[in-house]
Amino acid sequence: MPADTSRKSFGKRVRAIRKYRGWTQEELAVKAHMDSKSLGAIERGERNVTIDNVAKLARGLSVELHQLFLFEVKGLAAAEEVTETKLLDLVKTAPPRKKSLALAILGEVLNHED
Repeated sequence: MPADTSRKSFGKRVRAIRKYRGWTQEELAVKAHMDSKSLGAIERGERNVTIDNVAKLARGLSVELHQLFLFEVKGLAAAEEVTETKLLDLVKTAPPRKKSLALAILGEVLNHED
């Protein structure tokens, strides 16, 4: 993948997660301890990102570092990635008893023939 394509894909991923959270660029910039202009350039794929800034973005977005690089994993589209992130967020914050129940329900839903 060419570098400019990688930058654009990374930026789209950051933007998708930020929008899922309902945050503006300014809000994420504050949470990630970054300048909002730099964040905008990253989201547009105009700027190379250092590993330090990737870590800041992950912390600011409350995601694991690797989740910022899921933009091509298994050919998932951005909307599917956001759905996956929502599911992971729900599971992470649920009490253990509800996690077991959610797993059972999700298993039934996914294994059900339409």
